Amino acid sequence: MEKKIKIPRSFKLLEEYDHAVGKENKTLLSGSHRGLINYGLMDYTRESKDPLGSWRGIIIGIQGKQSGELFYNFEVKIPKGYPEEAPVVRFKGPKMDLAAIDSSGNVNLSKLSPSFKWSGDKWIADVLMAIRNNMQHPSCLKTSTQRAREGNYF
Repeated sequence: MEKKIKIPRSFKLLEEYDHAVGKENKTLLSGSHRGLINYGLMDYTRESKDPLGSWRGIIIGIQGKQSGELFYNFEVKIPKGYPEEAPVVRFKGPKMDLAAIDSSGNVNLSKLSPSFKWSGDKWIADVLMAIRNNMQHPSCLKTSTQRAREGNYF
């Protein structure tokens, strides 16, 4: 039986950060998501207790659709048990109609379609690409632009 090596939380997050900022032109984003998802660490001070634990970014909507005009703002909190525990994503706005996003903007990864299952070998980028794939659902495309015009944010 092959034994997996447990990667420390900070090592995995530092590697993800390098990919998020494009260090050495590397990225974890692929296909139609390249250039349309941007994320990185939140600003922090020396007093921050967990400088790698808070991230933020934007997802640009589906190109060629009305939602492609919008920038969806989100925050990601990294639990202490990461990478075995999934990151927690919360959208700030604009509101969108997705089964995986509740009325407060919290993302339920188990409701992403097709079925998304977190494992320790996945990255924050994998979660963000799965969310953006779900943004192609007709209900999301139809309502996002209207809600943004009305100023509906989480």
